[in-house]
Amino acid sequence: RIWRTAARPSARSERGAPMRVLFQPFAAATHVAAQVPLAWALRAAGHEVRVATQPDVTDDITGAGLTAVPVGEPLHVAARMNPDDTGLAEELRDGAWLRVLDPGDVRPERLTLDHLHGVFAAWTPLVHRNTVPDRMIDDLVALARDWGPDLVVWDTMTYAGPVAARATGAAHARLMFGLDLVGLLRDRYRSVLDRLPPELRDDPLEEWLGHVLERHGLEGPGRGFDEEMVVGQWTIDPVPSSLALPVPLPRVPVRYVPYNGTTQVPWRLDEPAGRRRICLTLGVSFREVVGEDQASVGGLLEAVADLDVEVVATLNAEQLAAVGPLLPPNVRVMDFVPLDELLPSCAAIIHHGGAGTFLTALAHGVPQVVVPSRMWCNTPRAERARSAGVALTCPPEQLTPSGLRAMVRRVLDDPSFARAAVRVRGEMQRTPSPAAVVPVLERLAGERRTRPPRGV
Repeated sequence: RIWRTAARPSARSERGAPMRVLFQPFAAATHVAAQVPLAWALRAAGHEVRVATQPDVTDDITGAGLTAVPVGEPLHVAARMNPDDTGLAEELRDGAWLRVLDPGDVRPERLTLDHLHGVFAAWTPLVHRNTVPDRMIDDLVALARDWGPDLVVWDTMTYAGPVAARATGAAHARLMFGLDLVGLLRDRYRSVLDRLPPELRDDPLEEWLGHVLERHGLEGPGRGFDEEMVVGQWTIDPVPSSLALPVPLPRVPVRYVPYNGTTQVPWRLDEPAGRRRICLTLGVSFREVVGEDQASVGGLLEAVADLDVEVVATLNAEQLAAVGPLLPPNVRVMDFVPLDELLPSCAAIIHHGGAGTFLTALAHGVPQVVVPSRMWCNTPRAERARSAGVALTCPPEQLTPSGLRAMVRRVLDDPSFARAAVRVRGEMQRTPSPAAVVPVLERLAGERRTRPPRGV
């Protein structure tokens, strides 16, 4: 609905002045990377762009050529998930609560009031409040009040962005990095809560964000809590529409553009491999946030050892130490290699289900074998890829070397997977680029902000 009205004059052309756009990512390098292409597009269109989050990722932001504004104290997200450093450790590290209250379990029969309430009751204190502390929110609101953004683009994992937008009258939108779990779960949760008497509507996320807004003088209709604080005024979504969750929210599709950070290509990827090449990666998000893998690295390498393929495995020293000094002769190990450079030469990829890896593989039309870690939307993403015919998948706790070997062989030898991957790649290429959606964002920002443009 939003995209079809893009031909209308943009807010920028109407007022003849550039916007100020504040990006607010979660303080992890992979989340920053997901916002860089759109930030580049807005900057190239003449808008002022700043990227504000905790100091942990300042170098990642400036390395992308963008202006960083550190707010709050360093997050040290891995330490917050470490049993030696936080009182949350036992609950987080053991993972029992996550197995019971997995937000990625979106089977219709699971989306009952008790389950949904449990998910928000657990995730609000253990994740959202833990990673978006008061000091960070206060600093971001102060920055926004001083700078006066017209548009705030925020990460669905952090709710400081919409608070800053509400405090300043800016328009605001979520920029997705994966499936819209929040949009789906909130839609189901609110529909159930609305059928209850008001005195029984207990919403942990509303309670927390409501207090945050009150602390900044934001109360009452149009200023206090509403669902825009959770799902934004609209959603900018790089997930192909055919794979996106059915969420009834305003959505601006945008083509996914891979960005791997400041990297170097360590060897000539265009050299003929002599046989089919596959990529094996467990990504950097799980290392960065939790610090351990859910799939056995040794089991993965054992599965590919007897295959007539060249394997490029992106594993760090800690992961290799768990395997031992002897690697299969068909495996080449790199600590990190930009997937955007590697995947065009690959016939398949084995990975953990992370959003960046998944979307980059789709962008290059590469069939996938997904062993999804239990992290946010990795499991439902893998299932939707399997339903679309671009991937095979198996939970890590059920994986065996022989089972993985069979999945890899099938993905390599059955041409239907390659055809499905090419089909989805074509869909992505037909989706408007970041530069093409800039006029849409200009118009929406002009319509949805609640204060006049600067200088008026």
